[in-house]
Amino acid sequence: MNPPARAWVPSFLITSLFWGSSFLFIHVALESFTPAEVAFGRVVVGTVVLAGMLMVMRHRPRFTWRELGSVGLVALGLSVVPFVLIPIAQQHITSILASLLNATTPLWTALFVALVIPHEKASRLQVMGLVIGAFGIAVLLGAWNVNELPLLGAALMLAATAFYGIGSTMSRLLLRTIKETPTGLSAAQMVLSALILAPVAAISAPGGAGAADRAPIHASAVWALLALGLFGTSFAYVLFYRVVRVAGATTAASTTYVVPIVATFLGILVLNETLHWYEPVGAAVVLSGVWLAQRKPKVVAQQLEPTEQLAPTEPA
Repeated sequence: MNPPARAWVPSFLITSLFWGSSFLFIHVALESFTPAEVAFGRVVVGTVVLAGMLMVMRHRPRFTWRELGSVGLVALGLSVVPFVLIPIAQQHITSILASLLNATTPLWTALFVALVIPHEKASRLQVMGLVIGAFGIAVLLGAWNVNELPLLGAALMLAATAFYGIGSTMSRLLLRTIKETPTGLSAAQMVLSALILAPVAAISAPGGAGAADRAPIHASAVWALLALGLFGTSFAYVLFYRVVRVAGATTAASTTYVVPIVATFLGILVLNETLHWYEPVGAAVVLSGVWLAQRKPKVVAQQLEPTEQLAPTEPA
């Protein structure tokens, strides 16, 4: 029987709101922090929150060294590299465009899964979805305006989503045999991400290695960074997994369609950004490709567990 809407809709909407607002928080945090510092700060806050949740649950995660190595590899794709690339990209493009390009993440996931996982070879429908998605990216960027094409920012953003796809694929291959709760896995991922990002953030910090002295840190940037870690890097995962558990992976994946709407609304309302006519048109084409690329043969879908049908990745 289908679960009642009240059992999952609130978590679904809050998750979409948290992930959609991440682009706003990143934009504000960049006023005082470097991209590497933004990435490090959010995973540190996420680590503290998830550790607190584990304490409340009275659960102590246990991993072998080999399992920690697997989690670390997945962390590179799902948090370390994208969390640095996205703020760098947002130094060159609007938060609106960043959120719309971020919607290509499922396309990369479908591509890498089809290339790497034998029993999930792409169907003709999925290949069509990938082609349509690629065309949508060209429309989204306004590729005909060669002189105004935000090439650097777009390339960095697409690289970040490609790493999300790689990390998602690796999670299916490397984490399937780890018997640990989603909160425990997420906490381990955040801890390892923080350890990897710490030296990168230290090197990039103003005032170090001959760099200019840091300008005064704005309180708004600090609050934005805290909100990014608190809501977009910890609570959102927990709520997302709740939707997966109650309503299924397919329903949870629909956040892909809602997150850009939230980010666009906030970009226009709060940051006074401009939305070009071709951006929502291109986004609609991309999301149509995403919908097709996520279609799986019924036999394959029935063989997968709910958490295997979707390897959750954070949109920002």
